[in-house]
Amino acid sequence: MIKRIFVPRDSSAVSKGANEVASAVQNANPSVTVVRNGSRGLYWLEPMLEVESEQGRVAFGPVNADDVTELMSLSVFDFDANSDELSEHPRYLGLTESIPYLKKQTRLTFERVGIIDPLDIDDYQSHGGYQGLRNALTKTRQQILDEVKESGLRGRGGAAFPTGIKWQTVSDQPEQQKYVICNADEGDSAHFPIVC
Repeated sequence: MIKRIFVPRDSSAVSKGANEVASAVQNANPSVTVVRNGSRGLYWLEPMLEVESEQGRVAFGPVNADDVTELMSLSVFDFDANSDELSEHPRYLGLTESIPYLKKQTRLTFERVGIIDPLDIDDYQSHGGYQGLRNALTKTRQQILDEVKESGLRGRGGAAFPTGIKWQTVSDQPEQQKYVICNADEGDSAHFPIVC
């Protein structure tokens, strides 16, 4: 028996009816947990509903609230992800991780997006959240700086300046109070010309 269904809560999915889909699922079966995750980035398939199964999450999309009753009639809460009944449904996308757009990706920074409820700290931690912070808290400032330098991490600007060197330079300054100034544009000079 399926216990959890995932429906994105980000603005793109919500603008396409994700809140209504989540409500329809909850109304159709109050014993099911509806997890409001983030979108996996397949906006043309939003709202994308994912059903937890033994084989992995099975995706349907784009789904609207009117589709929910029909999906329930497909025994969506107790099924084989490869059944003919499901594979013939027009909203059936298969196992989420096997969708070609996702299958080709290796997510690092966004590896939890679409997987967890972004407002649930326990869910975040159960998927490895805070491991980096816990690791950093066991190290000295210089050990962290050395690790950043050794990693080869660079800025995203045109110069691709090594991040570890920037951080080391700031750390080496004698003043105790330091400031971070963020260049949110990161453009080259005259990147946005002024037109008179």
